[in-house]
Amino acid sequence: MGTEMKINRYKGNVGDSSSPVLIEKSEQILVQNGQTQYLLMNMEYNKFDIRTIHVTNNKDVESIISIFDKKQNGLQIYKSNQEKKTYDILAIPCEDKDTTSAAHVFIENKGNEPALFTIIIKAVSLQ
Repeated sequence: MGTEMKINRYKGNVGDSSSPVLIEKSEQILVQNGQTQYLLMNMEYNKFDIRTIHVTNNKDVESIISIFDKKQNGLQIYKSNQEKKTYDILAIPCEDKDTTSAAHVFIENKGNEPALFTIIIKAVSLQ
């Protein structure tokens, strides 16, 4: 008299990218005073959602950080305020238009001396 219910759950293969993957990338780059430096950060996926960006430097100088969807003539998807340290919580979907699976980051050193910048980006894959 009862009803029987059967639940079928999807079981993907190992390496199946149907589930989001947390990505954390950290890079260091020396930027001369008054200069803007390009940094290609490998995100491992062509589509990703940037969740946090954390930028510090060893000279406590102010900087502006920008991220684009491709290296040249790209759409700007993020720009920080001019500040000494940046920590932003974001939800920015990004598709790398260069198909290099990268975040295209530009660091502008607004200080009076060269500085070593540390950039940490956390993202979630969208593929």
